[in-house]
Amino acid sequence: MNPSDAIASLVAGGMTEQAIAVELNVNQTTINRIRRQVVTPSYETGKALVDLAIKAERKAARRKAPIRRSMATP
Repeated sequence: MNPSDAIASLVAGGMTEQAIAVELNVNQTTINRIRRQVVTPSYETGKALVDLAIKAERKAARRKAPIRRSMATP
């Protein structure tokens, strides 16, 4: 996953560019330019974007997991 894909994944998951920027402590315009591949992010920013996207995808996957219920009756 590259930083542009990470932003696309986060936006598809419901985050705004502004929310992503706040998480990474950068400007929203920076996120927009990375998304459009106008600029290449620094290593730190790129890694933070990918890590945030992976974390969000894992969280979403846990929410979609079936609920395990105990077979014991109360």
